[in-house]
Amino acid sequence: MEIDIRTLVLFYAVVNAMNNGLMFIIWHMYRKHYRGLTYLLVNMCLMTVGSMFLLLRGIIPEIPSIIFTNLFSVAGLLFTLKGLELFFDCEKKRIYNYALFAAFMCSVFYFSMVDNNLFARNIGLSAMIVLFNGQSAGLLYRIVKADDRKYARFTAGVLLGYCVFSVSRIIALVMIPQTNNDFFYSGIVNSIAMIGFSVFNILITAGYIMMVIHRHLSEAQTEKDKYISAFHSSPYALLLTKVSDGKIFEVNEGFVRITGYTPEEVLGKTTLEMGLWVDPEDRAEFVKSLLREEDVHDSEMRFRIKDGSIMTGMVSAKRICAFGEDCILTSVSDITEMVKIKERLEKMALHDTLTGLPNRQLFYDRAAIAMANARREKEMFAVISMDVDGLKFVNDHWGHMAGDHVLITVGNRLCDLLRKGDTVSRFGGDEFVILLNRVNQTEDVQITVKKIMQTVTEPVEVEGECIAVSVSLGIAIYPTDDTEIEALIRKSDEAMYYIKMHGRNGYRFFCGDS
Repeated sequence: MEIDIRTLVLFYAVVNAMNNGLMFIIWHMYRKHYRGLTYLLVNMCLMTVGSMFLLLRGIIPEIPSIIFTNLFSVAGLLFTLKGLELFFDCEKKRIYNYALFAAFMCSVFYFSMVDNNLFARNIGLSAMIVLFNGQSAGLLYRIVKADDRKYARFTAGVLLGYCVFSVSRIIALVMIPQTNNDFFYSGIVNSIAMIGFSVFNILITAGYIMMVIHRHLSEAQTEKDKYISAFHSSPYALLLTKVSDGKIFEVNEGFVRITGYTPEEVLGKTTLEMGLWVDPEDRAEFVKSLLREEDVHDSEMRFRIKDGSIMTGMVSAKRICAFGEDCILTSVSDITEMVKIKERLEKMALHDTLTGLPNRQLFYDRAAIAMANARREKEMFAVISMDVDGLKFVNDHWGHMAGDHVLITVGNRLCDLLRKGDTVSRFGGDEFVILLNRVNQTEDVQITVKKIMQTVTEPVEVEGECIAVSVSLGIAIYPTDDTEIEALIRKSDEAMYYIKMHGRNGYRFFCGDS
């Protein structure tokens, strides 16, 4: 039974076209990730075009059909070798291949235009397949990195099988004479060759696809391992929660160290169930930011950890897809100590280091607010300058520690006596300045001043001895005496110094003749 070679060539062309389509899909998906895929796609295109020129022999002139079939078929083998080198990052200059290709094409021209010899052309084509595919197989078996060989092994085996098949074809062509110089009637050897070429092209395409997919999976696994390693080795508290139900399904060692909770205690629970949030407003803002922008950057929030203490954390979060789940990756760094240091520095900048009372700067800030409120509400407020009388005498006779104790005691008594909305400040030395907010009439100020004198002048006990304390006070009223804070302080000072010059231990409202 004779095998119709033209039918086999048609099948071969269809196979090449299908392989070309599959390779185009792979190229389109991964061309930006992996080098060399363009060369492998070009190989498939050339094989397809070459098979079409072979199929059209008899419809188009024979000489162009022979030349272009051989040209595209062998050129595709060169593109295969180059594509594999690029894919596996092991490029090598192979100038001799271009010389071989040129010599092959010269022989094709000779044995088609000068001496029409199908046998010689078939031997030459099979030899090129052996030479070029042999180099490709050697590349995959010996030159590529050891980690890459495991997913290149199948393709290497197919290419090597292609070489063995081509050597067998050469032997068969020598041993079995061709009955006709027309390829389509040349006998059983070329019929089997066309079947073999079709099968090997299918297997090579499958090998290319397997190489790309295996490499992609390998890189994905590597990235996953890197992610897991980075996740668990991070010094910050990291947790993954499901968007669907808010349940925690992964935490790292940093989370365990910072919060005190073990993974078994938190996995499968929500942060609400764990009671981690101190302020419900923080959680509401956190969820709102994630819904609006899908991430949170450097937000300061407070959490309650396992031992019940409050931790201040710097929180960042982002919606990601992890392990097939739509998740929220949250990172929390413990900045509790940093916040405490910041608060201490701010307090040092705005408070007196000895008494802890507001200093001059904080007094002026609060006075500006009080003045703005008073102007808006058409209210009064009072500025009281107060000196502790005889503090130098206390320092000289009982020491500076005793003097400091007196100042601290006076400051504490003033704070206990006055309202929360009032301000007691120490400007330095024995000088205190008091801001009385929301004063209805001067008589109210007078009552408060008398209470101050009565409370502050009670004896102060120092090392078993009672030290008598007196104070001198001057008062200025906004807006009666002035509408600027500097002027009010100056005028309350004038009134206070009048008292100090006239016997001390008293108070006086500012008046123009003082």
